[in-house]
Amino acid sequence: MEAHINAGTIERLEEQSALLQRIYQAEFAKDPTSPATESSRSNMIALRHSINQIYGEAAASDVVHGCSTSRSC
Repeated sequence: MEAHINAGTIERLEEQSALLQRIYQAEFAKDPTSPATESSRSNMIALRHSINQIYGEAAASDVVHGCSTSRSC
C-alpha cells in the first residue's frame, strides 16, 4: 500500500531532486568520470529509492516527472 503524499511534500522533494540534478550536471561538466560525479549520481539514485520506499513507485515517478518538467531542473 502506498503512503499518501501531499502537495507540499512533493514540492520539497522536487526541489531536492532539482538541487541534486544541478550538482550532478555541474560535476559531470567538469569531469564525467570523477569521484564527485559518481557521488552526485549516487545521491540522486538514493533519493529516488528513498521516495519509492516511503511513498511508493507512483510518487517517485511523480517527483522525477515534476522535476524534469519544472524550470528549476
